[in-house]
Amino acid sequence: MTGVSRRSFLWAGAAAGTVVLAGCVPTAPTVLTLGCGEPGGSYLQFGQLLSDVARGSGAFEITALQTEGSVDNLALLSQGRVELALSLADSAAAASTSGEVVAIGRVYQNYLQCLVRAPDGPRSLAELAGTRVSLGAPGSGAAATARRVMDAAGLSPASATERPLRDAVVDLERGCIDALFWSGGVPTPQIAELAARTPIAVLDTTPVLPTLLQRYPDAYVATTIPAGVYGADSPVPAIGVANLLLARPDLDDTLVERVVDVLIDDAARLVAPGALGIQYLTPASLIDTLPIALHAAAERRYRERYG
Repeated sequence: MTGVSRRSFLWAGAAAGTVVLAGCVPTAPTVLTLGCGEPGGSYLQFGQLLSDVARGSGAFEITALQTEGSVDNLALLSQGRVELALSLADSAAAASTSGEVVAIGRVYQNYLQCLVRAPDGPRSLAELAGTRVSLGAPGSGAAATARRVMDAAGLSPASATERPLRDAVVDLERGCIDALFWSGGVPTPQIAELAARTPIAVLDTTPVLPTLLQRYPDAYVATTIPAGVYGADSPVPAIGVANLLLARPDLDDTLVERVVDVLIDDAARLVAPGALGIQYLTPASLIDTLPIALHAAAERRYRERYG
């Protein structure tokens, strides 16, 4: 061999082979952190299911982060401390300006639940005037929505506190508060456990829905909590709010596409056992994320998958 010894040539070939082989070594899955919610609530439950499914895909991983809920998640997303966040649509709309928050999909419906002790507690939304009310956890979408409801009803409670669900449940059971607001799927496990120990009732909050829709178009819908939930004999009218899976616009397109694929392909595995009510994991509803726009890569992937 001219200019190159055979040994040098073989060494160079071996080195090149090493580079090629190194390129074949699978890289570790990218880990995304998802801002969820309180223990016992639907957000953390959904986040853990999504984490399990993502891990099984082998393409990426999701860490479900315990938080106080929507408002907290939106702040974490804005600060770059999480890559994904779950939020109520109304909280997301209130926090989003100039498109700095985008959606990957609408995943399920939250039910605004106003719970009281039965039969001695308030029997209507109007009777909450002058009572002790927990609006929801600090930093939660429940508290933000509950404040809107109370304001729309013209109600001034004797005291309004913001308590984590676990504490509010204990307070209601002990009679330390007269009502608690919670926004989540139905049935919520911690509330179902309370209902098994203490008779409770869910108040109809829909009398204020027309006012809410005037003030916040597209944020709320009329829905119904099914009969049997928390021991109710009949369905209870309720205010529904969509839950959105959110990201920042600069989240890598490939990762966004992988998340979309999981939402589509593993929808059945993302519904918690025993969950009732509306799950939005269908082709028509996943893309309906108004008032928040879809991430450009998510919109493109939905078009590729659905045509």
